[in-house]
Order: sequence, then structure tokens, then C-alpha cells
Amino acid sequence: MESRQQGSNERASGRHAPALLTGRGPDAHGGAANSGTMSYDMHPITMGFLDPQAEEAYRQDNYERQIDFTRFCIVAGAVIMAVLGVLDYFIVPDILFEAWFIRFGLVCPLLLGIVALSYAPWFSHRHQFWLSFSMATPGLGVVAMIALADAPGSYLYYGGLIAIICFSACLWRLNFVYSLTWALATFTAYESVALFINPQPENVLINNTTFMLLGIATCNFLNYVHERQMRSAFVDHERLKSERERSEELLEQSETANRAKNDFLAIMSHELRTPLNAIIGFSEIIATQMFGPINNDRYADYATDIRNSGSHLLSIINDILDLSKAEAGKLELDEDALDPVEALNQTMRMFRPRAGELKIKLTFRVRDDIPWLLADHRLFNQVVINLTSNALKFTPEGGQVGVELGLSDDGELELKIEDTGIGIDDADVERVFEPFVQVENAMSRTQQGTGLGLPLVRKIMALHGGEVRLESRKGTGTSVYVTFPRSRFVDVPVEDGMRWAT
Repeated sequence: MESRQQGSNERASGRHAPALLTGRGPDAHGGAANSGTMSYDMHPITMGFLDPQAEEAYRQDNYERQIDFTRFCIVAGAVIMAVLGVLDYFIVPDILFEAWFIRFGLVCPLLLGIVALSYAPWFSHRHQFWLSFSMATPGLGVVAMIALADAPGSYLYYGGLIAIICFSACLWRLNFVYSLTWALATFTAYESVALFINPQPENVLINNTTFMLLGIATCNFLNYVHERQMRSAFVDHERLKSERERSEELLEQSETANRAKNDFLAIMSHELRTPLNAIIGFSEIIATQMFGPINNDRYADYATDIRNSGSHLLSIINDILDLSKAEAGKLELDEDALDPVEALNQTMRMFRPRAGELKIKLTFRVRDDIPWLLADHRLFNQVVINLTSNALKFTPEGGQVGVELGLSDDGELELKIEDTGIGIDDADVERVFEPFVQVENAMSRTQQGTGLGLPLVRKIMALHGGEVRLESRKGTGTSVYVTFPRSRFVDVPVEDGMRWAT
């Protein structure tokens, strides 16, 4: 991590590119040849990566990105070279045919031939030299015209050389070194012609030389900066790709571990349910004295405690298994038409004795004409049981728990469970929906629970396309809103009988 940060700082200060070590093995980059690591340190002048494998990877990547644009530039250069042949008639009429032969017979065919060659199946990034040769071809052609032309035409065509150098340097995106090399080669050829083959006046030579050097320096500096940015972008891309693949590998490991956990929970839940069912069943037989009286009533009380503890443990195991299935996407809905009012009536009948023991007033009210739902009966009851038991558990003696069923303003089915219990801090409202989380207050110290009820409710509602919303104020109470979407409404006639609420 320290070396990556140091590399980023060095790149930002312009000294050299990031020193980044990235895996290039088959696992890291989809079958790359190098199974070790690559350094992305760059030479400060040529900008080539010091690691040959990194340089090879960059050249191949950049070639594939830029080859179409490079072909376009070469063809455009051939077209411009041909169009400028019109100037030959006015500037160098003394060698008009020789100039046109150089343009149309040598330079343009050669440029188009290089483009055609680049489409060969064997042509790759390793043959960039032939592409770069297209930069020198027009320049050398103009130098040949200067060597043959009389004054003042031989003086004026240096402007064409500057245009060619600028065009090639600014639009060339494969290698800065090639651009600079061919620009200097063209300049050297011009100087040789101007000094020895077709000498030019001293003042003209100085003027032309100055502007050519200025053009070469300016354009190749821009090309240098451009390539540096491209190489930096390549390094950043490789870093992002490496981190993405690392994240995918970690995600796969996490999913594997999660699957192993779910398999373990499934096996353990099966192994635990069998003896628990036996414990619950036999303890109930003893507690009810099915086969005769027990001499000591304490034994019956102990059997009742065993049955209650076993039932509590079995409910925890069921919650853990259901939550694990939901997280793994394996909790499936067994959907059927459901009358929410009747389902809630049955649940309220189950909770009324418990509410009486706790001296809590439990009410159930239906506000509207409630439609039937397409839902999983067991999971619907699980939602109601979890929320109602939570409300009773955390409401002190003398408090109230109200269950209300109606339609929301959006026309969705809304189940509201409101209590006058101890409440939850605003900071903990979302935390209670995380598995095994219990807020750090009296609730977690004095009440039993595993922290699975609300997370399981949210998972179940997500499967039904609904949502759960919780509002609470510390010391005042809590309201939980469960909504089922209109898409779950079904048109099922109500059988004879009454829907009632108390």
C-alpha cells in the first residue's frame, strides 16, 4: 500500500509514473502470459516502462485502441498531399511533372499501401515501425522537391515541411519516440539539401531552420505530454482492473463461505429439531400427566419449563434457518389466496392470554374493506407473530399494544402495530433490522431475544414486494408499518361469516 501511494505521489509531481505492482497471472488478468508481478515505473525521457512485459502490454493495448484513428490519419495525409499538388503549378512550375510524380506516383501510393498493409492478419503492435514510416514519407517527398526546384520555389516549400511535421506529431498516438525520430530525420534531410545539394541564401536558411525547429519542439512536446497521459491512464486502468478482480475474488470467497454457513445451519437445524421435538413432546406428556399423576408437583412444573425452553429454542432455530435461506435467496414463497383479517383474528386469539398475563391491553381494529392477498400463509403469520411478540415483550405492565389493518393513502394494504413500550433511539432504528443486533439499552439487558425477528420480517416483506417501516421515540413507544403492494390483491369472494375485530 505504501509503494502504491509513493508511486501516485511521484506521478503527480511529474518525476515518473506510479510504481505499481499488479498481478498478471492467469487468475489475475484472464490468462496473461506473466504469472508474476509487473512494475509500471517509466523511463523519464522515453516514457517506456522499465518492465518489458509492462511495455508489451501497453503497446498492445494502445495499438488496439488507436489503430483505426492512425489509419484515418495516414489516409487523410495522403489526401492532403494530393490536394496540395495544385500549389505545384504556381510555386514550382519548373519541376511540375517531377513534383507530381513524387506526390501521386510515390508518396500517396506508399501511404495508402501502408494502410493496406496494416490490415494483414499478421500485422500487430510489433510492426508499428511501418506505420510510423508514414510520418517521414510526405516530408522526404517535399525535401526531394526542394532539392529539384529552382528559387524561389525551393525557399517556400519549407512551410510544407512544417505543416507535415505538425500534422504527424499532433495526430500520432502510438509512440512519442517514433514521432521525434522521423521529425528529426526530415529536418536533417532538409538541412542537407539546403546546405549542399540546392544551397539557399543564409538569411533564408536561418529563417526556415528556426521555424522548423520551433515547430518540431512545440509539436513533439505536446505529443510527449499526450503519451505520458495515455500511459498514466493505462496504469490507472490496470490498477482498477486488478482491484476489481481482487474484489470479485473476495466476493466469491465470501459467497462460498456463506454457502458453507447455510449448509451448516441447514444440517444443524435438522439435527437439533429432531431431539428438540422429542424433548418438547415428552415434556408435554409429563407436564399434563397423560399417563397418570406425578407424586411431586414440582416434577410437572419442571417438565413445563423444559417444554417452554425447548419451544423457545426451536423457534430460534427456525428463525435462523429462515433468515439464512432468505439471505441465500433460497427462501421461496408458497403463495395462495389469504384473508388478512381472518389470519390476524387467529393470531390475536393466540396472543390475548399472553397479553393478559403481562397486564397489557391488546386491541385489533380493521379500518377499511380489506382485500384478499396472494401471499405465503406461514410467512404472513410469521410477520405478525414477530412484530406482535416484540411489541408485547418491550411494553411495560399497564401499557397498550394496538394492531390495525387498513389501506394506506396509496391504496396499499397497511398493517400497523403500535405499542407504548420503551422505544428506540433514532440512531438505532436501522440497526435493529440487522441480524443479531440488539440496541444497547435496557431492552437488551432485561429481555430475551436473538435479534432475528425484525431482519426476518424485512426479508419476508421483500419477497412479497412490500416494505417495513419503523418509527419510534425513546421512552414513548414504537410503531411498525408493514405494507403489501396492490399487485398482491386478489379478488376472492368472502365466505359466509363475519370479519370481526375487538
